[in-house]
Amino acid sequence: MKNRIRKLVGMVIYPNEKQPKGCLIVNTAVELSLLNQEVDEKVTETFIKTETLLFDLLKGGQEQGEIPEHYDIKELSKFIHNSLVGIRVLAKTTDDKKELETIIDLTLSTLD
Repeated sequence: MKNRIRKLVGMVIYPNEKQPKGCLIVNTAVELSLLNQEVDEKVTETFIKTETLLFDLLKGGQEQGEIPEHYDIKELSKFIHNSLVGIRVLAKTTDDKKELETIIDLTLSTLD
């Protein structure tokens, strides 16, 4: 499960040639969501979908014993999503892959 989350977040650091740096939804959230209710609703909808994906991965990890039962996986999914959004922003401002990988490592270490 951790490897699947690492791959998901790693796509931000190592995009393919067809993928631009950054994320349209994060850019939109930062620039426009406070100015337009419809945009805000779409951003929120997309963020919820991402958190749901993370929740499902974390739930599977908890069911397989990879994540201790005492963790609230709903809160963990929000935390990891927050880290993912932050990495998306940082990926636009730095080419230091090691720094970004360190953030991913620290984020995933919270699942131990």
